[in-house]
Amino acid sequence: MFSISYGALISLLIVLNLGLLLRQRSFRKSLPTLREWRGPLPAVWPRVSVIVPCRNEAAGVVAAVSSLLAQDYPDLQIVAVNDRSEDETGALLDALAVQDARLTVLHIRTLPAGWLGKINAVHEGARRATGEWLLFTDGDVVFAPDALQRSVAFATAHGLGHFVALPKFVADGFLERAFLATFALTLSAKLDPAKLSVPKSHAFVGVGAFGLVHWDAYARIGGHERLAYEVADDLKLGLLLRRQGVAQGCLDADGLVSVRWQNGLIATLRGLEKNAFAGCEWRGSLAVLAVLLILASTLLPYLPLVLPLASWTHPLAVIAAAIPLIGVGLSARRVSGGSGLEGCLAPLAALALAGVIAWATVLTLARGGILWRGTFYPLDQLRRNCVREWSMSAASAVGWTPPGPPQRGVRP
Repeated sequence: MFSISYGALISLLIVLNLGLLLRQRSFRKSLPTLREWRGPLPAVWPRVSVIVPCRNEAAGVVAAVSSLLAQDYPDLQIVAVNDRSEDETGALLDALAVQDARLTVLHIRTLPAGWLGKINAVHEGARRATGEWLLFTDGDVVFAPDALQRSVAFATAHGLGHFVALPKFVADGFLERAFLATFALTLSAKLDPAKLSVPKSHAFVGVGAFGLVHWDAYARIGGHERLAYEVADDLKLGLLLRRQGVAQGCLDADGLVSVRWQNGLIATLRGLEKNAFAGCEWRGSLAVLAVLLILASTLLPYLPLVLPLASWTHPLAVIAAAIPLIGVGLSARRVSGGSGLEGCLAPLAALALAGVIAWATVLTLARGGILWRGTFYPLDQLRRNCVREWSMSAASAVGWTPPGPPQRGVRP
């Protein structure tokens, strides 16, 4: 009886994991990357204001902002917000601003009540924007010279109010790439970019590295005021926009946008301490469910190795075990330019991801809140001000007509 139940469970697991893998492949095959897309250019390029919140970014802020200043975009404003930095970030930004009038530097000395530090910085930056479009990014993101021009052209050609370019994650270590690939694959199980073009679908997307928003759409949701306590502000910005009827699109940037998320595997794991429980909307039950699903989807196929189950279930287990390995390998190649061999570490990476979610949940509950950018935020405030996904109807979500399949091998 146990063997039959196990076989049925593994069969279900194969269907679910294979469905996720095929969904990701379909998205990549049915749409061009941002680098590959070739379409009409605007008759007049609209003004774009780039909002860059920075805190203690001295190691990479010059490269990031310099790449923005090197954009081949004709009408550009950059608002860099130095949010209470304790290093040379502010001085470095001021030096860049002296050299280029397109860059404005705003220094925030104190954090007002009722805001998370980063969200307040983004909010203050947006208040000083003069562009028809706003690009929200981070102080460690590097752009190719044509990234912004291509993105604005794509968004305007398809009538979008919000466009997301999926960045490449720069990761030097094999273990780090395996973990990032697993994290990205897990997140894609929740988000479905291919459904963004389908009216009334629950899909939405948001990425902190690159979120291009039309000013009218941004004003429609009240700016960042509703997101004042959102740690995952990039995702929740996308949620609010799509639920409010803003056409939303997403392409893989194909290396035109890149970011060094954290410096090494340990820093990456530590970096999720504040995010993981936030992704569960501060609900312990959702955190437990997420941990169980991650462990089950990756580790359950290995159960025959430790339990005397009927031999007929073993072929199913082999298939079920192979799918996550393939999925993580493909994700590593796409997300961080890995070889694909990172998929061999899928079980270990899944254990690490489940452990991070569990640790972040326990740590936040034990502390009664989170520590972020040098400030402590009580859990009751985070819960009370949380923008909850399933409390918002998708009835107003609009669709749009995506471009045709990519022309592989055509030089853009």
